[in-house]
Amino acid sequence: MDPFEYFIVLQSLILGLGIAQLLTGAADAISNLKNVKLGFAHTLMVLIVFLMHFQEWWYSYEYTHEIEEWTSPLVMFLLVYPILLYLLARMLFPTGLRSHENDLEEYYFDQWKPLFLVMFAIVVMSYLQNVFISGWAPSSQVPQYAMIIVLFAFLGLDVKKKLAHNILMALIFLAWLAAGILDPTVIK
Repeated sequence: MDPFEYFIVLQSLILGLGIAQLLTGAADAISNLKNVKLGFAHTLMVLIVFLMHFQEWWYSYEYTHEIEEWTSPLVMFLLVYPILLYLLARMLFPTGLRSHENDLEEYYFDQWKPLFLVMFAIVVMSYLQNVFISGWAPSSQVPQYAMIIVLFAFLGLDVKKKLAHNILMALIFLAWLAAGILDPTVIK
């Protein structure tokens, strides 16, 4: 096996764990739909995080062409993004002491700040990896800049309005779909 194959196996395991968290949470909610209250923003965030997992897995193949020398610090740097994705996926559904909760809308609005902080870190890592690993120009990172500003604004202004969160998640979801259809490499 070459170094890329070692990296991609570990990365795929981490991404697979995140996808398993999302699918388990969704399956639990669907199997108990009579007793579960779904929320629009929460549901869209679950879909967005799934798309982020898929896109990271898909884009990682580009590293075979972009990286000539694999080092331990480089691999650690590249693994931060999927690790953050896993954390976000794990945090999206009530687990552990909160596993008895069935109101996913209430759960989202109780947990949106930690969720947004992790998403903020993910966007920052995306920017750093795009610039330092993939060689993208900082000026080409407009989607990342926009997400950083919006997430920072929501956190800084402590936006709690349900309508604002619903609109934000709808816009992010539509942006991901549009970017994925037009050019899948843009949305990393």
